[in-house]
Amino acid sequence: MRLSPEDRREQLLECAIKVFAEHGLVASNHAMVAAAAQVSVPTVFFYFKTREALVDAVLGEVERFYSVTLSAAIDTSQPAETTLLTMSQTMTHTIDTHPDYCRILMEWSISVRSDIWPRYLRLYRRITRNVAKVIERGQLEGRFRADLDPNDEAAILHAASSALIQMKETGASAERVDRFQRSMIQSVLRQPSDRVAATAAARPAAKRRAVKPAATPR
Repeated sequence: MRLSPEDRREQLLECAIKVFAEHGLVASNHAMVAAAAQVSVPTVFFYFKTREALVDAVLGEVERFYSVTLSAAIDTSQPAETTLLTMSQTMTHTIDTHPDYCRILMEWSISVRSDIWPRYLRLYRRITRNVAKVIERGQLEGRFRADLDPNDEAAILHAASSALIQMKETGASAERVDRFQRSMIQSVLRQPSDRVAATAAARPAAKRRAVKPAATPR
């Protein structure tokens, strides 16, 4: 079928994403994309001159998708805890809505010895910084512990999102994933309960009562 150059490039990129998700970032090549798109190999080379250009286009599309998707999940009109839950759910849900994108991202996130690693780090820092800003807002709202470092907690929540995607990949139920998400956010960020705070405050007094007074010399 004859397509405009813009439509043909979009079609080839869609096929490339499927190929990369199935065969991996290292093994995928122009010939595989050509077979998936049912075009000649030179056609793929016409739009993506080198393998590096092909990889760059695939990662650029994955990066664009996650940047836009997670930014759209940030709702400043909602409490920070609700926003974080929405962001986590949005990230996890991509394994259902865009499985190829999700699997490429997961492989990309562990490609620490590859020349594509610095680019992933830039995406990672952008995502975690957005999460940290929501945590900072939650601290100002008094909903999250003030002693936490937002950047550290953002890194923990980002790692937990990857774990949730793996849970879904291994067949975990939607109820279990949702329970894990809510528990994760509450356990990492919420204010200590009144009971815990009261126990902590009473502990020094209890220790003082346990110390026996020294004997008075006769």
